[in-house]
Amino acid sequence: MTRAGTLLAATAAVAVMLGACGGGTATRRIQSTGPRAAPKLDPVKPQARREFEAALRALRLGGPEAPETARARFEAAVEIDGKLWEGWHDLGVLRAQDGDDDRAVAAFDKALAVNPAHAPTRLARAESLRRLGRTKEARADYEATLRETAEDDPLRRDAAARMASLLRDDGKFEDAVDVLRDTLRTSGATSRVYTELGLIYMTQGRDELAVLVIGKAIELDAKDPAAYNALALLYLRQGKAQEAFDRFDYATSLDPNYIDARFNKASVLLDAGDYTRAKQELETLLDKAPDDWAAHVSLGVAWRGLKDNAAAKKKFDLVIDKSPRRSRARGDALWNLAVLKSDFLDDTAGAKGDLERFLQDAGTAHPKRQAAEQKRKELGI
Repeated sequence: MTRAGTLLAATAAVAVMLGACGGGTATRRIQSTGPRAAPKLDPVKPQARREFEAALRALRLGGPEAPETARARFEAAVEIDGKLWEGWHDLGVLRAQDGDDDRAVAAFDKALAVNPAHAPTRLARAESLRRLGRTKEARADYEATLRETAEDDPLRRDAAARMASLLRDDGKFEDAVDVLRDTLRTSGATSRVYTELGLIYMTQGRDELAVLVIGKAIELDAKDPAAYNALALLYLRQGKAQEAFDRFDYATSLDPNYIDARFNKASVLLDAGDYTRAKQELETLLDKAPDDWAAHVSLGVAWRGLKDNAAAKKKFDLVIDKSPRRSRARGDALWNLAVLKSDFLDDTAGAKGDLERFLQDAGTAHPKRQAAEQKRKELGI
């Protein structure tokens, strides 16, 4: 399993990166209404402002305790004065960074209730909603961001790329292309827009077009790790594993925090049987994104390859216990746990139970569904 691109979360105070051909139904063209006028805001209580500024100082100073210190200060600020929308916004960003998207959405809701004109908050909320699987609400936020930002605002191009990505994930390729083409026409080109266009063409099997537009993305920004990640995915599709690995590696050198390229790099290493290096990459990734459940599953696979079955089982159990029900990662963990028990631990009864849970929990489109049905027959279920 590989991943196409990381998600974006913008903040007013600190810009933080959190990172077969099919047709779609006709989508309505999103007409820009221009920036929404900011409402007249009440003065903020001085004590709340002091707490807010102390949080920003903690982030500027940095260090391992900075996010925790800043979070506590932001929480104190909004408790003193709930109208401090900047505090709610930045608190939402920090919660999203911690993988707590439910509480992040709650904070973004508070910020937008006070200042509905702040487009970065709306886009950040869209990203958290998307990770929670609330795609209809996420799409509404993307569309509102597109309508309410100026055509020359870079944030509008980011929102267009993210909305196109959402449509791509839903198989609505033509709708996604329409969004990007409209953005190129009205707002101009960015590496992010061309990279997403390349990923759509790649998903459709139109590799020549994908090469062309990803090349344009790199021309626009030779330091954009997402473009090299997309190029690596294209090489992987073509069976060029070494070329793909080199581009994933280069993407992580450009931005060590770009977790999708690191995940993809680890996936190539797992496929090659290099479990030690894969484990190192995944542990580095999980230091940055501790709630990345797909990475936990992959780390379990690496432990299994290193013959530490106890560590592998612990990882799979963790994902089954903590990840959202019916999520892809949970299905992957159930499948891998069943394989571990049947093929490595001589626990046929346990494997049968995990397979039953997988078949009940995983959707019919899960890539291991057919293999699970076959395994079930082999175990005499």
